[in-house]
Amino acid sequence: MYSFPNLNQIGNPDHCYACGFPSLNDPNKVAYFVDLRAMEDDKAVLKNPHKGWYWHYIDNGYKRDNYRVRHDPADHLEDFPGLHHLYLRYDWGDIEVEEGKYDWSYIDQIMDEWSKYGYKFGMRLVTYEGDGSIPFATPEYVFRKGARCYELPGGRLEPDYGDPIYLEALSRFMEEAGKKFNNDPRVELVDVGTFGTWGEGHGGNGSDTLYSNEVMKQHIDLHVRNFPDKFILLNDDHINARWPVGVEQNMELAAYAAALGLGIDEDSVCVSAYAEWFGYNSLRTPWLFDYFNKNAPIVLEFEHYSNVSPEVFRGGLPFIDAMKRTQATFAGFHGYPRPWLKREPYLTEFCANRLGYWYFLPSAVVPPLALDAPNVLSLNVENRGYAKAYRRFDLKIRLTDEDGKTYTETIADADNRRWLPGQVTEQVCVIRPSGLRAGACDLAIGLFDGETPIKLGLKPGPDKDGFYTICRTAVRELFGK
Repeated sequence: MYSFPNLNQIGNPDHCYACGFPSLNDPNKVAYFVDLRAMEDDKAVLKNPHKGWYWHYIDNGYKRDNYRVRHDPADHLEDFPGLHHLYLRYDWGDIEVEEGKYDWSYIDQIMDEWSKYGYKFGMRLVTYEGDGSIPFATPEYVFRKGARCYELPGGRLEPDYGDPIYLEALSRFMEEAGKKFNNDPRVELVDVGTFGTWGEGHGGNGSDTLYSNEVMKQHIDLHVRNFPDKFILLNDDHINARWPVGVEQNMELAAYAAALGLGIDEDSVCVSAYAEWFGYNSLRTPWLFDYFNKNAPIVLEFEHYSNVSPEVFRGGLPFIDAMKRTQATFAGFHGYPRPWLKREPYLTEFCANRLGYWYFLPSAVVPPLALDAPNVLSLNVENRGYAKAYRRFDLKIRLTDEDGKTYTETIADADNRRWLPGQVTEQVCVIRPSGLRAGACDLAIGLFDGETPIKLGLKPGPDKDGFYTICRTAVRELFGK
C-alpha cells in the first residue's frame, strides 16, 4: 500500500504526495504539485467499455458457419485480452424469409448467451453475398414483386440497389431492425451494410455497377434514420470503389457521410494484394480516415488470419501501424479466436490497451481546500491510446476525512472526449466540498460510464467503488471557522 504524507508535508511543492519522496527538480513545477508518475501502470491489461478487440462471429450470413461453430460451447473467451464485442454480419433474407414475418430468434440466442459475459455487439445487415449458394440475401419475395436484379453466373442474384420496389421493402425491414436494436444497449455500432457485396460498399464478385450519389445517400440515410442512437459506420469501399465516378462527386459523398457523424470501417487490412500495392500498413487511402475519426469510432478488420503469409503479417506490425494511423477504436479478424490468441498473445494484449482511449494521470495540482466554498484543482490526463473516446464519461472527485465521511462531486465541465490521443490535457476541476471534518482528507478520482468504472493506468488499482486515491490534502473551515 502507498502511504500518504502527514499534514506538515501538505503544500510543499517539492513533495510527491502519492509516493513519499521528493519530486524531480522540475523548473515548471508549481505549488501543490502532485507527481503521480510512480503510480503509473502500463502493464495491466485494462478491459474498458467502448473499445478493444472484436470477434467476427457471423461471417456473411447464417449459411456460412465458418468460425462460430467450432468453439467449445462452454468457452466464452473471458481470458481474451480486451475482447469487447461479437460482430454479427447477417442477411436481410436470414430474418425476413416471408414478407412481413421477422424471425430474430438466432440473433436473440447469440446476444442472450454472450451478453451474460459482458460482451457487446456490432451489426451489419447485408443484401447481397456474391455467392450462388446464397441467392436470396435479399428475400426472394422482393424479386417476385418485380424488383430488378442482375442474374449473374453461378446462380448469383444481385439486387439493383436503386430499384424503388427493393428500396421500399428494404425501408420496411430497416425500420423493424431499428425498432428492435436502436434502444438495445448491447448493440455498440451498426455498419452501413445494405449496399454492395458482403455489405462492403463495392460491386466486386457482382455486376460492378456504379450508382449515383443519390442512391448511395439513400442507403446511408436508412441507417441514420433507423439507428439514431447508435454509431453508424461507413465501409471505406463506399468511397474507394467509386473513384471512376470522379473525385468531386466521390468526395461529396464522403463529406455527406462525415457531416452526418458517421465513422468508418476498413475490412481489408493485410489483404495480400493491398499489402503489395499500397503502403506498409496496406491502407489504400489513409487520409480518408481523417474525415471520420473526429466523429465516431474507426473499426479495422484483419484479413482471414489463415490466409495471411508471414511476409504480409510481419509479426503484426503493419496491423499496429494501421491502428495508429487511422486512430482505431476497435479491431478484429476473420478466424476463430483461440488459434489467434495462442499464436499472437503479446500482439493481442499490446493492442488491447491501445485501441481506443487509454488514460494515465501523470500529475495533479491539489491545494488545500476550503469547506462550503468553490475550490479549483487540476488534473493532467494523458491519453496513450490510439483514439479519443466518443462517449462522455463522468469524472468524479471524492474526499474522505479522518472519520471516514466522504464527499463526492461530479465535475460538470469535464469532457473526456477532449482528451486526445498522444496528448496530455489539463482538466480543471471546481469542487465545493461540504459535510467533512476539517483536517486531512484523502482525495480520489474516478471516471464512470454510467455505473461502470473506467480503469486507468494507475496502481494500486481502483477500490471497490471504482476510485483511485492519488494524494492527501487538507480541508479547512472557510475563514477559519
